[in-house]
Amino acid sequence: MDGRRFDVVVIGGGINGASSAQHLAAAGYAVPLVDKGDFASGSSSRSTGMLHCGLRYFETPNPVRDFMLSPRRFRTALTMAKASMQTRAELVTDSSGRLMPYTLCFPIYKNGPYKPWHLDIGFRLLGALGPKTVPLDYRRLPPDEARRLPLVDALADPAQLRSVATFREYMLDWPERFCIDAVLDAERMGAVVRNHTTARLIERDTSGDWRIGLTGNDGESTVTAPVVLSMAGIWIDAVNRPVQDGTGGKRYILGTKGSHIAVQLPSEFHDYGIATVNSIGEPHYCLPSQGGYHHIGPTETVYEGDIEDIRVNTSEVDFLLAETRTVLPGLELGSSDVVYSWAGVRPLTYDPDIPKGNRSREIHDLTDQGMPNVLAMTAGPVMSHRSAGREMTAAVRRLVDPSGAAQNPDYTPRKLPEDANALPVVDGDDSVRLSHLGYVAETEHAASLSDILFARTGLGYCHQLSDSQIQTAAEAVSAHLGWNDAEIHRQVDTVKTRRDRLHQPAPDAE
Repeated sequence: MDGRRFDVVVIGGGINGASSAQHLAAAGYAVPLVDKGDFASGSSSRSTGMLHCGLRYFETPNPVRDFMLSPRRFRTALTMAKASMQTRAELVTDSSGRLMPYTLCFPIYKNGPYKPWHLDIGFRLLGALGPKTVPLDYRRLPPDEARRLPLVDALADPAQLRSVATFREYMLDWPERFCIDAVLDAERMGAVVRNHTTARLIERDTSGDWRIGLTGNDGESTVTAPVVLSMAGIWIDAVNRPVQDGTGGKRYILGTKGSHIAVQLPSEFHDYGIATVNSIGEPHYCLPSQGGYHHIGPTETVYEGDIEDIRVNTSEVDFLLAETRTVLPGLELGSSDVVYSWAGVRPLTYDPDIPKGNRSREIHDLTDQGMPNVLAMTAGPVMSHRSAGREMTAAVRRLVDPSGAAQNPDYTPRKLPEDANALPVVDGDDSVRLSHLGYVAETEHAASLSDILFARTGLGYCHQLSDSQIQTAAEAVSAHLGWNDAEIHRQVDTVKTRRDRLHQPAPDAE
């Protein structure tokens, strides 16, 4: 890499950085993608995983009054809902193997803030805004009929239930997999991809090229490019700071923490989820996911803690359980029902007038911060990563022309090779076999056992891996990555630590 010149450098290999590299490479740009950790190891790996239709953009205490008083807000809601419907249709059409369909139920109470006709109008708008190829299957059921559905019969206040809106939704396969697929497709089209590699902006030379220093497993190197994309998510301000002389730079990121818990519900509930509003007026979900679990959450609190160590704490677990017992008392959930928990920080746009950050996706030109031709993106959710990549590519095109020929991106989900003779990593789950672990180690830039068991295969999310399963997996990978006994031991300990952190919340003091 040392001394190479590119058209544009992408710093940050989360879902939006990966999509940007994929679409830039497709447009003919010479591009490296670098991330200081594994690809998608930051906020992208901590998503709720919900592919949503955009209904939540119409959520407001009094929709008619609020939107009439603020037509601009209504236009913004329409724009974002339309984008969600288009994204939903695109992903369902070409990446169905990475999605799990389910029926999402939204209860409407007699004393609640939402009226039945609010939902009717909302879904009529969504149907008009989105493609007709992936229907919503919207229905609004009377209470007697709705209570025959799994989960609905566990709702609170059945006498106050006016109706239940049901519609078709989808859960993303573990989000890192979308990112890895995009990274590998970018590489197929000529992008240079490096994980576990830190990047720092050094200076802009007289020719207009930026010098970017890289530090990775293969040592130190310096590359140049006229354009840089700062796609580092919650680390964006840290990436910018050295060029801003360490202090006084503009703040772009406000992080809000989203904590979740996972519980195991009866199998008849697996195709159903509940969406409602919690006691402080924020969305509260109980959604089916891989491994037969239901995800509950998220929280939303401003986070100013250590962004290198983001964990659910016990008070957040208690809050999520209390909210769920209020909404779904029939489940009778307690702390012993929590299988695992996780938290992430959303890289929202800092706005002093919006206490919990601006959720609209923004591209920032950092010229006024002494960084001409450096662009940063904030507040890009996982589900809209393809449009984010296309938007960043369009922004780069306004600054520099591509040096190569255009190609077509391939959104087809990457599949593991057939190998019915190999033993499964987890008994009863034939989707990932021991031979697959070596395959992804050699072909998908996995540098650790944790990279393989979580981001590449999802096994760490679908199963509570035992010590013996982790040990067997490490031994299966060792020959492919050149690990000796001491390294095998270290890799096993690292995965055990990550497993245990998932299954045990942190104390309240952060």
